[in-house]
Amino acid sequence: MAYAVRVWVLVVAAGLVATPGAVRAQTPDKTAAATAAFEKIVSAYLNGKWDELPNAQREANRYVARLTPKQRVDMAYIRTTALEFRPPWWKLCRSTVPTKIRPRIWGRTIQANFKPADGASISGSFDGPRWQKVEVCWNPSLVDNTSPQGSGSAIRDHDVHRGDVGEVVVWQQLGRVHFMASLPVKVIRRLYAENKHLVAHLEWYHAGVTGLYHCSPKARRVTMLLHCSTLQGNSSSSEAYLRSCRALAALFTALVLEDPSKWPSVTLPYTTPEQEIEKSVSTYLYANVSPKWTLAEDRAFRTAVQTFYRANADCVLKNRGKLMLPNHLPFMLMEPDDREHQAKRDEWIKKQLEKAAQ
Repeated sequence: MAYAVRVWVLVVAAGLVATPGAVRAQTPDKTAAATAAFEKIVSAYLNGKWDELPNAQREANRYVARLTPKQRVDMAYIRTTALEFRPPWWKLCRSTVPTKIRPRIWGRTIQANFKPADGASISGSFDGPRWQKVEVCWNPSLVDNTSPQGSGSAIRDHDVHRGDVGEVVVWQQLGRVHFMASLPVKVIRRLYAENKHLVAHLEWYHAGVTGLYHCSPKARRVTMLLHCSTLQGNSSSSEAYLRSCRALAALFTALVLEDPSKWPSVTLPYTTPEQEIEKSVSTYLYANVSPKWTLAEDRAFRTAVQTFYRANADCVLKNRGKLMLPNHLPFMLMEPDDREHQAKRDEWIKKQLEKAAQ
């Protein structure tokens, strides 16, 4: 017996038999590797690194059994929605010659005649009761451009590239095409004849809400930054575009202030502004969205935008630009019609901020 014990000690000392602790040290922690692989997928998805996403997905598939049920659900969500952000026709958006694009927007496939140009615009012509041609323009050099987008702390923090801005432009312009294509020609004729001012507000609202929903996660954050600049008065945009930005900022503000705990990447203001409460608070929230914006937040916001659009789709035209926010308060796209509602929304925001402070 003593001899057997001495042999065992010698074998262990020689490293021929590993102790249980050594076995654990030498065995890769597959759970940690699975978590790391999953985080690579989320990072590539949230930051628009589409060339990295396929490899990250293949790597995570090796450890799928080690992922939590929630992580597997998130992987399936990413796999599905990533295809929406980079569909097969996307490469046509940087075409240097006129071409036809058939995007699927709000569940409907439309045709857009894309013409490369220095700036973004849209035009349409009709012959009798039918649309003859809808032409949309943007600068193709913006699309998928990896050059940094200017300066500014927010731009640097979110690592914004010209391609992110180009993506916002593309979806907003296609949103305008969708709006025109969704209405019969006789309705468009009547609207332009009776109230061209209202048509401009409706068109830019559809552009903004379409871009906010159909953009990829990073471009969605860039949309918020671009709208923030407009809200701050740093652009010479039309009133219709400004009111579109105000409406969508009001949507985001209502979502965040209803339950700030669901939005950990968003910083609330320390004090309530004395004037222009909604404008000031919504601008502050947009400007203080963290670059560490989570998958849960992006998914919740995108779903809320979809719900908001569909809830108002059938009545925004009939009610002359009236939108109902998640907090059950209305927003009118045309400013003169909104002043009474604006005061009520300001009061609601003030109470929610006081509640959050407590």
